[in-house]
Formats: sequence, C-alpha cells, structure tokens
Amino acid sequence: MASPRRRPPLVGLRVLECGDTLASAYAGRLLADLGADVLVVEDATGHPLRRIGPFLGGVAGPERSGAFGFFAAGKSSMLVDVGSPEAGRSLEAAAGRADVVIRASENGHDWLDDPALARACAANPGLIVTDLSTYGRVDRSDDRPAGMSDLLALAAGGLLSVNSTAPSGPDATPLRYRGELASIHTAGDAVIAVLGALFERDRSGLGQRIDVSAQAAVASILATALATWSYSGVSPVHNGRRGVAPWGFYRCLDGTVLVQVTEDSQWRAFVELLGNPDWGTLELFASNAQRIEAMDVLDPLVNEAVAGRTTDELLAGCHRLGVAAARIHTAADLLTWDHLAARRFFDQVPVDVDGQRTTLTVPGVPWRYRNTARPRRGAPPQLGGHTGRAATDWAPPPPAPSVAGEHARRTTVPPPLAGVRVVDLTWVWAGPYASLMLAHLGADVVKIESAERLDVTRQLGPWADDLPGPDRSGYFNQYNQGKRSMVVDLHHPDGVAVLRGLLSDADVVIDNRRAGTLTRLGFPYDSLRKLNPRIVAVSMTGFGEDGPERDRMAYGSIIDALSGVASSNGRPGGGPTDFPMSLPDPCAGFHAAIATLAALRRARRTGRGERVECSMLDASVAAFPWPVLYQGVERRPPPVIGNRDERFAPHDVYRCQGEYEWVAIAVADDDAFGRLAAAIGRPALAADRRFATVADRRAHVDELDAVLTTWTASRTPAEAAGALRSAGILAEAVAHMPDVAASPVLAARHFFTRHDHPAVGVKPLPGAAWSADRSPMVVGRAAPCLGADTHAVLHEWLGLPEDEIEGLAEAGVIRGEVATQPDR
Repeated sequence: MASPRRRPPLVGLRVLECGDTLASAYAGRLLADLGADVLVVEDATGHPLRRIGPFLGGVAGPERSGAFGFFAAGKSSMLVDVGSPEAGRSLEAAAGRADVVIRASENGHDWLDDPALARACAANPGLIVTDLSTYGRVDRSDDRPAGMSDLLALAAGGLLSVNSTAPSGPDATPLRYRGELASIHTAGDAVIAVLGALFERDRSGLGQRIDVSAQAAVASILATALATWSYSGVSPVHNGRRGVAPWGFYRCLDGTVLVQVTEDSQWRAFVELLGNPDWGTLELFASNAQRIEAMDVLDPLVNEAVAGRTTDELLAGCHRLGVAAARIHTAADLLTWDHLAARRFFDQVPVDVDGQRTTLTVPGVPWRYRNTARPRRGAPPQLGGHTGRAATDWAPPPPAPSVAGEHARRTTVPPPLAGVRVVDLTWVWAGPYASLMLAHLGADVVKIESAERLDVTRQLGPWADDLPGPDRSGYFNQYNQGKRSMVVDLHHPDGVAVLRGLLSDADVVIDNRRAGTLTRLGFPYDSLRKLNPRIVAVSMTGFGEDGPERDRMAYGSIIDALSGVASSNGRPGGGPTDFPMSLPDPCAGFHAAIATLAALRRARRTGRGERVECSMLDASVAAFPWPVLYQGVERRPPPVIGNRDERFAPHDVYRCQGEYEWVAIAVADDDAFGRLAAAIGRPALAADRRFATVADRRAHVDELDAVLTTWTASRTPAEAAGALRSAGILAEAVAHMPDVAASPVLAARHFFTRHDHPAVGVKPLPGAAWSADRSPMVVGRAAPCLGADTHAVLHEWLGLPEDEIEGLAEAGVIRGEVATQPDR
C-alpha cells in the first residue's frame, strides 16, 4: 500500500522577499515551490515584473503581467512606502518574524537597511539573511555599483566574451541569454546556501548572513572556459573551436536540426546514418580531437550529406543510433509537445483581471518528488493585498538558544552537511554539478567510477600543461572538486554487493544516466527504501523518467534547441541562435541540488527518505519561461531582443578598441541618461526628442547605439567603463578569461580554489558563488584522482578489513588509484 503523500518539505518556512529584481523573484519562486510562505515587499509602483509583458488581453497593467504571474504565483504582497520611517519599522518587524530574508535591488538601495536588519537579527537569532547583487557586498573596495544588473554580471563573469550571436563569423557580437541567466543562477546559488544555513540552524538554532555574487555565479558555470585558461594558458574566444565535432545547426530539406556528436562511437554511428560516405573513414576524422582540428573541412561535408534528408528522417535515424540531435522548437511547439503534455508539466495559475477569473499557463515545478504532493500554485497577489500579514499570521520567533549572541555566531562550526554521505553515480556535467553543490556544503561525496568506461569529462580537455591523462582534465577537475573517487565493477556481483553496502549507509544517491538507472543496477526505489528508509534517491535525466522522449539522448545544446531557448535568442528580430556556450547542464544541476537538499533536510528530521526526479528539459523551461508565457498569453513567441531590455535603453554591449573588445552599458532612467550624455561629451542628447525619455530611447535605439559606439570605439573597455562608472552609470568591460581569473573583486571573495591536486599541482578553479559568516560552505579539496579513495571508503563506510579489500582487488571488483601521471 502506497504511503500517504506528504506536504512539501519547507511548509512553515517564512520568507521575506525584499527586492525588486528577477534574481530575488526566482529565489522566492524556488522556495515557494518547496512549500515556503513567501511575502514579497513592493512599493507603490509594484514589482518591476508587473511592468513587463506579456500582458493578459494585450493591455498593460500591474495585475495583467504574465511575468509577475509566474514568478509570484502563490506568494503574498506587502506594500510599503519605501524610505519612510514607518516602512522601515514595518520591514524590521516582519524580518523579526521571518526565517529567511532575501535582499536585492536594482539600484543598490536597501529597503531594509543594515541597522534595521542588525536589530532584527538580534531579536531573532535564527534569522537567515541572503543578499544578492552583481558583485557581492562583502570585502568590496572598488567603484562598482551595489545593485543588481544581469548584463553587467554576464560581462564581469566572462560569459559575454565567449557567447555570441554565432559560433563563428566576422560580424558576431556578444550575446546574453534572454531570460536573465545571471539572475537565475544567482537565485539558485542563493537558495542552495539558504538550505545549507537551515541545516546549521537545525543544529544550533542560529541563523547567519549569506552574500551571493552574480559575477561569481556566472564565472562558476562556463563549462571549460576558465579551466582552459588555468590549465593550458589559452584564453577561449567566441569563435574558438568547440569541444566536440561535429556540433551545430544543419539545414535539411524542410528545416534545421541541431546535431552534437560527442563520443567516437557516436561518430561511427553518424557516419553509418549518412550512408557511409568515403570521407567518413578518413584518418583525419578518426578521433574527436582530430575532428575538432579539422572542423573547417568536416562541417561542409556534413552539411552536404544532410541537405537531401527531411528533418524527420534524420532525427529518427539519430535517435535509433544514439546520436544526439533535435529540431529547433518554437514557443508554439513547446505548448503542443506531446512529451510535456504526457508529463503534465504545465501549470494553470488562476489570475483575477478586472474582476474576472482566468488562468495563466506557466512552466511547472522543475523537480518531482515521489512521496510528496505536487504543490498547488495559487494566484499571484494583488499589490499590497497582504500588507499586515507578517504581523498577524507570522508567529514571533522561538526563544533564542542559550548559546545565542554575537559570540555564538562567530564560533567555528562544521559545514552544514558534515556527516552526510552521498553515493555519486553521475558523470559529464549536469549530475556532477548537482553533487558538487552538496560537496560545497560539506557532504562526503563518493564518486563511483569505472576503469573501463571513464567519465566523459576525464577524456576531454583542457589538459593540465597540455599533457592528457584521466586525472589531468580541467573539465573533470572543476566540477568534481571536494569529492572522493572509488572504482567499482558494477557488472560483477561482488561489485553490486559493494554498492549495496554503500547505499545501505548513504543519505543520498544521485545519478544522471539514462532513465531507470537505479532499477537496472538492481535497486528500484521500492527496494532501495526497504534497504535504507531514510535515503534520498535522486535521478537526473534529459527528459524525465516518463513521457515519449524519456529515453532520448540529451546534451545542453539539445535542451537549448528543444526548450525554446535557442529560438528566443539572437540579434534583435533574429533567432534562432546556435549558442557557442550551452548551459542547461548547470541549470539542471542547481535545481536538482535544491530539491535534494530540501528532501534531505526533511529526511534527517523524520527518518523518511524521498525519490527525487529532475530533468534538464523541465529545469530549462522553468528557468527561462518566456516562450511559454508569451505563447500562452499573447499567442506569439517572445520578441527576440538580443542584449536589449524591455524597460531600459540603452542596454547593450558596444565595440571598443582592440580585437573583439566590448563594454556593457545599462541606463535605468532619464536622470542616468543625462549623466551618460554628459560623460560622453554630448550633454545635448538628454534634450534630444529622440532620446528624452526611455520610451523615446527605445523607439530610436538603433540611432542611440550608433552614437554610443562612436564614443566607445576610440576607448578601451576599461577606459569606457571607468569613465561611465565615475558618472554613476552601470558599465562593465566585457571580461575575457584572463580578466576574470585576475578579477580583484573575485579575489577579495576568495572565489578561486587553489588546492594542490596530486596529478596537476595547484591550478586555480572556480569555487562557490556565495560566502557565509558562520558555516564553512566552500570547496574542501581538489578533485579526486581515479580510484584514489577506494580503499579508504571501504574502510570508513563499510568497515571492511584489509584482507577482504585485497580480495576484492585481486578479483578485479575494485581498483585503487589508477593513474596520476600523464599519458605520453
């Protein structure tokens, strides 16, 4: 008999969302989807999301915004007169009754200031405060602004230097992700850190201060970009060679498809699909490394070979032979896709418009729990509809623990997940990124590996000092920091017995292989929870554990194509875009980590585990909802606007002196534009009728961009950004990887890890995007060498004596450290 469905794991948690950014809104969205009671603070103009489309009925209005409807569904709204003493007192009182306060603002002005927050923390020692901003708030001595700008974070974090309007081409320009990628990942990092702080509070009763940098959040997810610089001294560029080949958009008879061939076995299958052309067996294309070098020769041949086929024919063949390929979905395709319909992915949110009840189609929750009821998202709140709720519905905080106080806050404590054991069956990127977040919080993450079929990223560069080897990959070593490695033959009965022993004592098991991986290993969830009732079993897949596409191969580029991200990005009015940098993997990773942490916290309190499922597709559609929102509300795809903004102008990147050098500029209001005009020596522009108001500037944005480019083109990015920042303008040089690695702002945050790796020595790599003033939530060690921890884990987790371990090794069931030296 099935156990009764439980309530979401964060029911009862009170969150004060005190911010006007998309980052704070998505952090609140994620916490609300875990059951938290989220109260949004708004001023008289309402949250900025209320002022952007799509709008129900095609008419703008604060209660008609589909954007606000999605991000605020089920939340409450508290109206304050920002800056007034009364508002300060009411916010301080609300914070004093909250469990979590999220602060973030576009202009850097805190609605709940530091003195009021300090008083709230004194009255409520369990309060967890999380600040989200472009550069972070701690250890800052530079001239950069204190607020939150997605565009500046993408520039400072390095993404704009490697992501462009085309993988190659002389007219390519830096391109952001529509949907505010920096804000989405900043929100995810914030929620992970908040959940870590909740583990600590469960132990001590004390809260803490968390600071999240959007620049760091971006720098931590750039695939191999920073590792390429750190490991091989090469700075990746927007038109550099991709890590596998062939990979790109290819034109068929009736449409365009995305194909990505990652492994050599997939290449051989693809050649077979193309009819075994003579060139398919050339030594020039024998390995992935050779195909990358010969891409200029290979790409035209592939284009010619697929040009005579229909998209259905090519995709069916790719699917049959295990080659990753996809059509480029439009927004309309998403809403009519039988796969998402079969998974009942979309939610219908009730909305009141002029007294009439209607519904808004929005992406569903980006994870699934087997034993927990799916949350029902309520209507988005009316502006100020719950202003007094914190005082009437939120109970005062419990009495402070006896150790509370400033001294207790400073006491050294273990990491939040100290003692938590994680069996890590993941590989490539999405899964390792999820388990990396658990390692950051102090979990003992043991990666189960095979000596015969290495993790793909152990076989891909960049290589330390250009010397290949399974322990020398910057790709693997970046996303497996803080973990341990053991090599076990899971095809051998004794290897399965070892895994059984590990699972019986683990708190979490996580995999990201094909749907049904645990079942194929002999551990279907029902059996697993009998073995270990408290275990949280997490599966990450491309398309979910059910639905027509459940067995389809998925890489990040495939998810970009199918989720509507590719079709909604590009030059203004253009698209779809073949992204040089595909990022659904870390997007799925942080969503899976959040769902895992919430389930784990409940399991440690109740002794009852959970089955967690997270798909790359679901996470991407949820994080970047614009195709669904526009198609559902206005029956059209979202406008493709490049780096421009729906509310501000100018808001873009502008060419500077040098080869592919740019500066990002964002102007929020008319006063700022007046300062910009003066800073570039053109004060009369502020009175020019083409540019006098934001509406005018948006209507004449091409002319405005031409004026700005004339000024920036004669300056370096640093000169342009510095001059504009001096005038109070949001501006940032588009950083290349050496710039990111040398960033004094990131250095002050101790963002880069410098652990001594046994095979490669000290090679700086990105760490966590957050800092915390109580719990150590940092990278604890370098990534493991293959099999280096096999014996230690068998001793510590299973208590096996040395002679038994030696017997397993002699039988080939386990292996110790396999290789630390480069392959020559």
